[in-house]
Amino acid sequence: MGFGTSGSAFIIFAALLLGISSFYTATANSTETIREAQDARDEHHRTVLNTGVNVTNATYNTSSSNFTLRVTNTGETTLSTDRVDAVLEDAYLDSSDFERVTVDGQATRVWHPGEQLVLEDDDTVADLTETPGRVKFVSGPGVADTRGVTEVSA
Repeated sequence: MGFGTSGSAFIIFAALLLGISSFYTATANSTETIREAQDARDEHHRTVLNTGVNVTNATYNTSSSNFTLRVTNTGETTLSTDRVDAVLEDAYLDSSDFERVTVDGQATRVWHPGEQLVLEDDDTVADLTETPGRVKFVSGPGVADTRGVTEVSA
């Protein structure tokens, strides 16, 4: 075998090694990215399974246009009061739309399991054209509960 044949074989062998190492790097990085995404998905599913909310009372005062929503954290997950939403008929209310947000009588952003969140709104619901019939409450992880609204006038 001559020098030209040996040199060509070496070049082909080096190119093959370079190609395999590039393929391995790309495959390893992709596998790691997919594994991290699956872990994040699994963590989210665990959070959703451990989260529970129960709308215990929803009251709309027709004379003052005040809407009060009481929700109990029935799960095992500590939630944030900044990441809650409510849909009252056609009105979307995010946590910043409520004038008063309290957890067991305290103005706090942390909502522990077993505690009751009270949300009160005066101005957003005043724009509704009809008395609301039901409310849907959604927590940060996406767990929701729906309840009929009790109408009072005082």
